[in-house]
Amino acid sequence: MHILIVGAGLAGLACARMLARWKIDITIFEASDGVGGRVRSDYADGYTFDRGFQVLFDAYPAALRQLDLAALDLRAFDPGAIICLPGRRVVLTDPLRDPAWRDRLAAAVTPAISPLDKLRTLRLATSLRGQTIDEMLDGSDQPSYEFLRECGFSDATIDLFFRPFYGGVLFDRALATSAKCLKFDFKMLADGRACLPAGGMGAISAQLAAPLLAAGRVLLNTPATALLRDGERVVGVRLHNGEELRADAVVLATPAPEAARLSGLPMPSQARGTIALYYAGDQPLYAGAKLLLNPAPDAFVNNAQLLTNVAPSYAPPGKHLLGATVIGVPDLSDHELFRRGLRDLHAMVEGDITAQAALAGYQPLRLYRIPFAQFGQAPGSHPGLPDNRSGQAGLYFAAEFTEASSLNAAMISGEKCAAALAEDLVGRA
Repeated sequence: MHILIVGAGLAGLACARMLARWKIDITIFEASDGVGGRVRSDYADGYTFDRGFQVLFDAYPAALRQLDLAALDLRAFDPGAIICLPGRRVVLTDPLRDPAWRDRLAAAVTPAISPLDKLRTLRLATSLRGQTIDEMLDGSDQPSYEFLRECGFSDATIDLFFRPFYGGVLFDRALATSAKCLKFDFKMLADGRACLPAGGMGAISAQLAAPLLAAGRVLLNTPATALLRDGERVVGVRLHNGEELRADAVVLATPAPEAARLSGLPMPSQARGTIALYYAGDQPLYAGAKLLLNPAPDAFVNNAQLLTNVAPSYAPPGKHLLGATVIGVPDLSDHELFRRGLRDLHAMVEGDITAQAALAGYQPLRLYRIPFAQFGQAPGSHPGLPDNRSGQAGLYFAAEFTEASSLNAAMISGEKCAAALAEDLVGRA
């Protein structure tokens, strides 16, 4: 049996590893010069640049199955976040888990969030901790905003915290995304931590790919331009150089737009994009390992994070790396993106003389435009996503668009695709 896999992102790699363990012959074709798809890191001058701000939730079920978390040397963000208001910053945190007593005290006494909303946050976390994922995702769906209002949260708290925090997770400050996405992410943070591997997010992909690369199963810089068909059955792929390769089955493990092009089948099409801006300086902007959130209605930078406070390995000794996340991909030059990013960052630390002085020394280093960071996940959309079995004989999908838009979902899709392939191949044999 021989399987061709198009795409070496997390889903394709997870699928390939499982098939290889079952002694099924596989070959992966990757169009770019490296593995990981959107989960990649670049390294230059001692800095680590993730291709878009991402984190690994160490409670992800698929991560616990597929990854050696200890080998990734995970560095965790502190619970909660710092909300940047005009002239001041407000700390929000989980008082049961935050190791910093000053942050616990500051969060307890801040009037920015009402005591009732603080209790509602703890109640929601406790409720989700007590449910399995299947129990949590069962039932009807609704927009995230409506779910939060049904939980009793005030619009003030939603605007101050939930819009910028989950806006940065779901790329949707309107909170129109499925509430099941918000609940899943909330549970992952209640059950575990948001982490960065010491070697960057690309270390996740590198770990998954290592045995496949060592076995010569991954061909880089090798895009597939078309599927080969024998009647109604997909029997192989045509490569960019015109070479045609045949196999027992083909797995498309690409982003949704490319899967739609190759297969001719409908895919989730609503793109949610982002821009990641990176700046470096000699002095830290703040202490601790929390996110900075920008709740301003006209925010350009949605959230920022001093990555070296979480993982010092992201920068050379004595340097600090600051990431800033923009929701959407505005049509602006690099210069204008960096300029507007710095403008918002200065506003976010307004009133903190030390932070303002430190930020004055930060210089732009690199940016990434990611037009298709996630697909849109409207309420009720998940049951209608494509299946791992495409409906066309010989063609399968291993990609987040069969599950949900997350690292966890991508790996789960790879697992399910491998299981479906193994079952079908055994049946044919």
